[in-house]
Amino acid sequence: MRTPIDMTAAEGALAAADARALLSRLGDGHGDGFDKGPGDGEVISLGVLSGADLCVLGGTAHPVCWKALQDAWCLLDQKEQDQLAGIATMGMLHRGLIRDQPPGRGVKALILPASYTMSAGLAVLLAARKSPALIIATHHESRTPSVTYFQPQGTNAVVEEIPERADNGARSPLDVLFSYRLLSQRRTAAELARWAMKPIPVARYQPRPPRLICFFPVTEFPRAEGGSPTSYQLAIDGDGERAHVHGLDISADLDDQGLSRLLAGVVTRWTTGHPQNP
Repeated sequence: MRTPIDMTAAEGALAAADARALLSRLGDGHGDGFDKGPGDGEVISLGVLSGADLCVLGGTAHPVCWKALQDAWCLLDQKEQDQLAGIATMGMLHRGLIRDQPPGRGVKALILPASYTMSAGLAVLLAARKSPALIIATHHESRTPSVTYFQPQGTNAVVEEIPERADNGARSPLDVLFSYRLLSQRRTAAELARWAMKPIPVARYQPRPPRLICFFPVTEFPRAEGGSPTSYQLAIDGDGERAHVHGLDISADLDDQGLSRLLAGVVTRWTTGHPQNP
């Protein structure tokens, strides 16, 4: 499938001036994702993509992709994929995620097909998804895609991917919406703590599964024996006020502030490239 969108923009997205301007709004103004002041830094919306949009933008080949979305895309034939690509392109143009690329001059302007360049937000989120330094995945049920965090290469900022809940297969994964936000490290830890503290709703007398937070370094980090990246996982049982945290090196009951401090320490260690246990 060919797309009229210039995909090369995601390759050097983080070095572009408009992307650096976005990153500089996180916390300390240096674009590195750290917060040295008392606040959590600004939260920057990067846009909303449908599952189909993600597929058109190459999302099925990224290190993390919802399997149901991959399967739904692969079930389409070439003609259907091309038709969906045209619809997705027009939708992204309408939402300001892509913009018209200036045509060439003379005859070229009449012959060449329309082409589009990415907005800074779209380029940053695709760069983070396509080649992340770190992935933080949250899990507690399999019927819906998880909230996932991607650390872009060369920065400690974090791109958060928030999926709309899937309705037990009633809708196609291609129609599910994914919201993207750019966060600082501190804000990321706060988001994780708030999510983990919430109890998971279950039927009466049913055991309550823990919420899982998994840290997966993708590049630049030491790899475990066999070539697999080292990883770290926390299982958290929260009741809204306190949470029991269990991991390879920890078993503790914490309040919301204690959980926030713990996760802030873990996020900082992993996003700065030092995956020691806290």
